[in-house]
Parts: sequence; C-alpha cells; structure tokens
Amino acid sequence: MKTEKKITRLPDIPYQYRHASVPGGGFVTGFVFHPKKAGILYTRTDIGGVYRYNFEQKTWECLTDHVTALGNWENYPLSIAVDEQNPNRLYIVSGSWKENYFCRSEDRGETFSYFPFPGSVHGNAPGRSTGERLAVDRLNENILYMGTMRDGLFISENRGEAWRKLPVKAAGRNEETNITFVWLYPEEERGERTLKMVVATSGQNNSPDGKTRGESLYYSNDGGESFHIMPGQPEPPAEGFYPGFVGQRCTFSGGKFFVTMASRISPSKGFEGYGCDSGGRQTGRILRYHWPKDALCPVFSKDITPQNLADCGFSGICADSNHPGRIVATTVNSYKDAVFLSDDYGENWRVILRGLETGYINFTVSYMKPEYNGGGSLIHWLSDIKIDPLNSSRVLFNTGTGIFMSENLMDAANGKTSEWEPSCAGLEETVHLGVSSPPAGDVHLLDVIGDLGGFAFADLTKAPENSFADENGNRYITCQCADFPESNPQFVAVTARGNWTGKTTGGLIVTQNQGASWERLNDPTGLSPQVDELIAKIRRPNTNSGWCAVSADGKTIIWCVAEHKILPSNAAVRTDNGGKTWEKVRIINKTIEAKTLKVLADRINPDIFYGFGNDSSFYVSTDGGRCFYPINRPDNFIPLELGGIDGNTPAEIRAESGKNVVWIAAGYGGLWRIDYSEQPQNPAFERITPEGCAVFRQGMGMAAPGSEFKTLYINGIINGEYGFWRSADEGKSFARINTDKQMYGSITSITGDPRVFGRIYVASGARGVLWGEER
Repeated sequence: MKTEKKITRLPDIPYQYRHASVPGGGFVTGFVFHPKKAGILYTRTDIGGVYRYNFEQKTWECLTDHVTALGNWENYPLSIAVDEQNPNRLYIVSGSWKENYFCRSEDRGETFSYFPFPGSVHGNAPGRSTGERLAVDRLNENILYMGTMRDGLFISENRGEAWRKLPVKAAGRNEETNITFVWLYPEEERGERTLKMVVATSGQNNSPDGKTRGESLYYSNDGGESFHIMPGQPEPPAEGFYPGFVGQRCTFSGGKFFVTMASRISPSKGFEGYGCDSGGRQTGRILRYHWPKDALCPVFSKDITPQNLADCGFSGICADSNHPGRIVATTVNSYKDAVFLSDDYGENWRVILRGLETGYINFTVSYMKPEYNGGGSLIHWLSDIKIDPLNSSRVLFNTGTGIFMSENLMDAANGKTSEWEPSCAGLEETVHLGVSSPPAGDVHLLDVIGDLGGFAFADLTKAPENSFADENGNRYITCQCADFPESNPQFVAVTARGNWTGKTTGGLIVTQNQGASWERLNDPTGLSPQVDELIAKIRRPNTNSGWCAVSADGKTIIWCVAEHKILPSNAAVRTDNGGKTWEKVRIINKTIEAKTLKVLADRINPDIFYGFGNDSSFYVSTDGGRCFYPINRPDNFIPLELGGIDGNTPAEIRAESGKNVVWIAAGYGGLWRIDYSEQPQNPAFERITPEGCAVFRQGMGMAAPGSEFKTLYINGIINGEYGFWRSADEGKSFARINTDKQMYGSITSITGDPRVFGRIYVASGARGVLWGEER
C-alpha cells in the first residue's frame, strides 16, 4: 500500500531581506502631496504598488511589500488620493481587471481595509500615465469619485464601501466610459458637498466616424448627476492615429483651471492609446479656463500652448500654491522631454530643463548616466510633475525609469539654473527575470533584468556601476538568462537584446571576468533560412534573443534562438569554439512534434545537456548538445493545466551542482527531482511535494552544517501556507523564512548562495532583487 507523502513543517526562521539595489528602473505613474500637512507624499507605480516618501531619510518606503504573488492585483494601483481634512487617510484603487478593490488606510498606508470595487481597473494598462481618477470631496469626507478605463465614473457616499454609477454623458450624446482624470473644484466653501467638477475622457464613444475622437472634457455643476461639454476644446489635428486631443492632467490657480492635452501622431493602441505609455509621438495643447467661485460653469479663456514647444504633447502640470500664477508643466513623448515654467498664468513660458542642454541633472544613479545611454538623457514618459504645496522650492517629476527631484525651483523661477537628481532611494521597481550565484570569484549575484539588461553584484550593499554593456559602455537590455560553468565561473554567457538607440545589437554576449567587460559573439548565420530570419530580427532594437546554456567545462555553448517569446526547436544552435563556427542542434527519433526546445547544461559532465519542449516533453544529449533524444516521462508527470513544462514555460528549472540531477518548480504541479546519474536516457522522476502543495520558484545554496544535502529554497505553498521556504533534507521538511510583510509581489526566480549558508536571492517582478539572511 502506497504511503501518502507528507512534509514536516518546521518552526519559522526570522529573516532580514535587503535589496541588491537597482534604484528606480520602472514607470512611476503619479504623485500626490497632502495639501495641508507637511511631509506627506505618495507615489504610485505601474507594477510595483504605492510608496510613501520619508523626508528625513530621503528614501521611498514601499506600502505593498505584503502583497503575495497569489493576489498581485494590489501592485497595480490606478489612482491614489488623500483626505484634505484628515492627513492620516490614504485611498488607493488597484486592480487586475478581474480583481478590483478600493483600499482604505487610516494610518498613512501602514495597514489597509479592502472593499470590492465594481469597475474594471488596471494600473499597468494604457492610460495609466494620466491624472488621478480617484477624488475625495473636501466638503464631505464620505463622498469619493472614481473613474475607470472601461466602465465610466462611479461615486461612493460611504467612504468607498459601496459605489454607484454616474454616467458621463452630455445631452444628446453617448456615455463616455474611458476616464482619464477626475477633478473637484477646490474652492467651494459651503454646502453639504462639492458640486463643480471636471472629468476627462478618451472621447471614444462620441467619435463622429469611428476613427476620430469626440470631445474629451466634461464638466458638472451638480456633483456628477449631469454633465456638459467643456467649451473651447481644439479640433482634432489633421494627422495622427485616432486623432483628437485627450485631457491628460490639470491644475487650478487664482480662479483659473488649466488642462494639458495630447493627441497621438504615431501608431497607437486604438482609442486606448492616448497616454504617453502607449509609445509613439504626440502633439498637444495647454488650455486655460476662468472659473471663479460664484460661477457654475467654466469659461474658456485661452490656448496657452508654448509656441517654442508647439509640436509636443503635454501631460504634467502643477500650480504653486504659494505663488499665484506660477505653473510648471511638461512635454511628453517628444524628443528631449522638457520641463517649463510660467509666472503669469501661462501667458509666457520658459524651459528650465530639456535634455542635457538646459538645466542640470546630477545623475547619482550610475546606469542613468549619459555615457551609458548613448550620450543623452534617459528621461522619457515625463507625464506628471508636482510642486510641494508647502515648500515652493521642491518639485519632482516621474519618468519611465524612476523619479527626479529638485530643491531649487525658487532659484529656477528667478532665472538661475534648475538642478535635479534622481530620487530613487528605496524605489525598486525593476523586473528581474533570473538570478544565479557563482561558486567562486568576486561576484556573488548575477542578475538578468528587463529593460536594464543585467548586473553583476560583488558588493550586495552597493548598486553596480553599470549594467551589461559593450566596450564603449553602451548597455544591452532585457537579458533572458545567464549561464556559467562552475569549473570557471569567470566565464558567463548571456542572451541580450540590443538597446533602443541601436548602440548595441542583440544576440549572445560573453564575459571572461564575471561581467567586468563583454564581447558579442558572431551570429550563427548561413545554417538555415529560418535561423537567418530570426537573427536579422534580433539585430533590431529590443528584440528577444532567446536562451543559452554553457557546458560544464565552458567549451560548448548552446543558443536557443528566439522567435518572439518562443524557442523553436529547429533554431537551436551550438558552438564549441567561441562562436567562430556554429552548427544546428538535432532532435533524433521524435516521438512528438518537437516545436520548442529550452536547454540546460549538466553541472559536472560537459557532454550532457538537458532539453525541455512543448507538451511536457524531455530530451537529453550525451554528445555535447549535437543530438538530443526524447525521454519517456512518467504518467503522473505535471499536466499542462497545472504548469507542465514547454519551451516557453515560466517554470523554474535548475541543474544541481555536483550531481546529474535536475529540479523543476512546476507551480501547482509541485516540485520534481529528476536523477540522470544512472541512465541519462532513462532518468528517475520523483515528485518531492505532495498534491496540494505548490512550488513556483526554486534554487539551491550552501549546505547546512552537518547536512549532506544542499539547502533548497522555494517560493510556494507548503501545507496550505504561502511564503518563502528552505529545506536541509531535499524537501522532507521545510521552514518558512519570511513574514506576512515580506512577500514582495510576483516572484520570478529564487536561488541560494553556494558560499554563504542561509543566504537566499529573490528576483521579483516589481520590487527589485532581494537577498535574505537569518537575523
């Protein structure tokens, strides 16, 4: 009779987690200061949750480290708001389209209460770059408004616990359902609620022809019960994709309402492509309205678009609360995005930052330096800018790679040079795709990463000088994997993309010194028309180059050349002379159609490589990767619906050092150990975790004192409990090594340090890369 496998749950082990820092790195989507209480500032990000700024430490503190990979919707905030009358309150609406919640905090984000939100939202969808869609009525703390990208405008009259729909619809028009911002008139002083408001939309549902946008801006003077079209809106431009000016953000000063607008010129994502986050070039306008306290309706005053920036889109805009008439604004998606300032309500503008020519940026974050970015500024997607309402010298703006702040706006307003620095301490929003730890050398952590390429960390407490780059310092981007032979971990092979500027070309890059310098190997052209076609695509900027594996002696490299996200089996190639010549990999005696192939190298035998393909197929090569043969798998192996493997699987597969063993974290299919040591073509499969347990990521590190097994680290569900776990007995028992506040959202890769017992490396999809050790 078969005995049901069980896992022994050991006592928790307290761990401290710190970042191997890659400051910034992702798209920050907006800021909110508290208008009355000094020292309260929040920022939202597209995939990394919400942060609060610590003014004393000058660092950002993440408010969503409790978010698990199982409920990652909270890491996609679409809008944030504060209560003007109560500075301790913070409100967030986050969602993943399917899971959507209103998050309410009474202690500045330390803890939250959650209420289902009836509309579909997503903080990482097109349009995330526009203004705040969540607004709190300053005259009635119970009333909140929230605009969505699909379902229109909602109102709550009990602080977010229940919501009802408010159609944004002018007389004789269709309801607009894609909302870009919600603004409540800030100077009403009496009554039970604020009545005057402006709502901006995508203009899709009132398109005259299905291709051109209708009017974007609507106002209400009865608290959203009815709406009217704002006067003075510009006609759609003659050129563009889904042309028409969409309201991006707004501000108010001295009875005047200002709104920035943008229209897409380059190709976009349909009517949803109105924000900077859809890419492409934009044109825009800045409009000014007159709206005194005693008027029910706004009156169009003037188009105040700065003439020297007339061909740009516009997005960020903010008035200085302490200097009536002073406004800062930003261009967006233009070449060399600019920050510009007016002291007379927009009658005249002066550029205070543009590229490297106007203003000064002290690039204190190394990878942001111009010399690593083609000699230019990497500032882009500059969609929001805010002046501290209680400190007119402080101003900050967002980018696609973090936050920049200035403390001398008052000097800039008086004609001096504006000075800026990255404000990214604590802000870790990079997407890390894989981590590995060499057994020797100065480097302890090799980290491949989306957009920024990869980093080699010798000192985990300091950000590296630059990511993987060519001899001129030009960065590669979005590396998919890094592999090294344990016999010579100075040698590392990496599949990298060429950067957006074309300064680097994608392909296979190698280093002989653990990442201090890199060279790009020759391409495997001339082997087949398909490989030639894929290589030609990889030479273009930002195109996936695939996957690689290095033999145990470092002599053979197998490159699984990519076709988009797929690794076609007939595009796998090998070299045993550093890329001087290449040959195609062969799959022999196919029992199924081998569409995809991902390859790993055995860690001790240079002739053995392991292959993984579509439909959970297994292959092995015993001749240095020239030929792969299929392997029969057991009938109970992971079904595809539970996370079975294929050539494009996100399952974490690792070959164990010092053994002919492969470990597979197959999600809800569990953790598997495959032993090839006796018969490589007939390995022994063992499911380590019982049904009901899930293992999403896994890796190994130095063995515990007295243990014959390497320490196993996993991310998953053990005996019904999600977390990070470690085992000293190959999975017979596990101890949890994190708390409920140490979750870090989606987890993309995990491994241990082979030289430091107890050290774990955790790559996240939105919270950077972390390393943990026992306290």
